[in-house]
Amino acid sequence: MQSAIRQLLLVISLLLLTSCGFHLRGSEPLAPPLHNLYIQSQDPYSQLIRFLKQALKQSGVHFAETPQSASAILEIINERQVQQLLSVGGTQQTRVYNLTLIVAYQLTDPHGRPIANRQEATETRTVTIQANQILGGSNEQSNLFQLMRRAIIFTIMRHLSSLDVTNALMQTEPAASVPKKG
Repeated sequence: MQSAIRQLLLVISLLLLTSCGFHLRGSEPLAPPLHNLYIQSQDPYSQLIRFLKQALKQSGVHFAETPQSASAILEIINERQVQQLLSVGGTQQTRVYNLTLIVAYQLTDPHGRPIANRQEATETRTVTIQANQILGGSNEQSNLFQLMRRAIIFTIMRHLSSLDVTNALMQTEPAASVPKKG
């Protein structure tokens, strides 16, 4: 009897979650022109680019070798880390920092014409560091920046899969693919 109640509660929970729009983070469906993408970055081997490529691969993207052979170019303009001191404890032993990661990016066609306006994705976290735990604090900062990069990747993926970007991509398709009215 208890297992039947548990199963019923599980089914009800799942129905409630799906009815409110909740879904697990997975691959985002991207418009066909994005399936042949070139990623342009000042640091093509950065952690951000590695995470971004993993997410794009899960969405069925093939990476072009050159910008000219791509249908679209995702340019990572810059990635900035900002560390701002918020407060210092009365004994000077505790410091609270605001960590901010800002990634500017733009989607262009192979000729460099913008498909979607330049965007900035921003993530902020707060970290408290004890003076006697400087090494632990730097590890925590590193881990937080890594988590922030992953969150920014999801922001970029949501933007790339948005209706606005899809419509802009479809308008920039070559004229040869549009049937002529006769």
